Amino acid sequence: MTDPQGYRIEAFEATKVSRAQLREAALFQQSISHERVPEDPLMAPEAIEARMLAQAPGEWHALFGARDARGAVAGFSFVGWQKNEPGNQHLRWCEIAVGQGHRGRGLGRALLRRAVQAVADQGDDIVFMGQVTDRVPAGAKFGRAIGATPGLEMKTNQLDLMTVDRAKVREWADIAPAGYRLERIDGPVPAELIAPYIESASGMNDAPRGDLRMDDWELSEQQIRDRETWQKQAGIERWLILAVHEASGAGAGFTEVSYDPRVPHLIWQQGTAVIDSHRGHRIGLWMKAVMLDRILDQRTNARFIRTGNANTNAQMLAINTQLGFRPAWSSALWQLTLADARKAVGLERAGATA
Repeated sequence: MTDPQGYRIEAFEATKVSRAQLREAALFQQSISHERVPEDPLMAPEAIEARMLAQAPGEWHALFGARDARGAVAGFSFVGWQKNEPGNQHLRWCEIAVGQGHRGRGLGRALLRRAVQAVADQGDDIVFMGQVTDRVPAGAKFGRAIGATPGLEMKTNQLDLMTVDRAKVREWADIAPAGYRLERIDGPVPAELIAPYIESASGMNDAPRGDLRMDDWELSEQQIRDRETWQKQAGIERWLILAVHEASGAGAGFTEVSYDPRVPHLIWQQGTAVIDSHRGHRIGLWMKAVMLDRILDQRTNARFIRTGNANTNAQMLAINTQLGFRPAWSSALWQLTLADARKAVGLERAGATA
């Protein structure tokens, strides 16, 4: 299989291209993001460039860009994984994007082919995983065409900070169940809180996974440090709240948000979890209310908080609804085995090359 007529596909490494080429790639990503969320301001290209250039020490990735006959960027494919993650070594996070004027010409499949070739020496049990949204129907259409299947239906929920009942938030922030304290962490996680943070993060494994070929996640200190390195390079600020059981010092739960000052209108709610043995004390609502109260006081330029939730995650959906989150759009995690990906791109034999 060759590149579709009128296009050429080449490997792309952000740290090795010119500033002009990096800006070109960032502007294309900007247009893809705008298609997904047209109501948002355009993301600053400087923010996109910083994320492209950032690399965690344990990260492996391959990125390919497609250009049309005029030399304009027409699409890209990304595949990557964190080698320092203790579990789920078979998963490869994948994104394929084709510009609106270039769809239906075989370019997406050609970009997938490059991703498949990039992992040819990494084992036969690989599963590609990526996210599609109902904002861009072409994504699900392409997924079905290559044999991918939806593994977990989700929704993006959004909190409009202009509508928050601040009195209620402060009331919930004062829940303070007996026997627990909150630790606020803005920079790297202190060494003495690594163990309770890892313990608290294990609560994420109770979240619904649908039909995803995904095992339990095991967080390690190295993985935490890798993520902190990437966030620092990318210019992303992370706020973490950790609930600690006073008597034992064990982690009882956590919540964290991320914020890019170059994207001032938006805060992303990342993980939130409460360990099973510590549930029933309203710790989840307490942590999120304390975080929200601080956001309202200190992130005065922010307009929205967004978060992704599985449609079946009733407990977290209930807390978010109580705080004022409302559904914004639907999405799904799709998956594709390496064997099916090879078939889709004409590489049925392991190790076959273009």
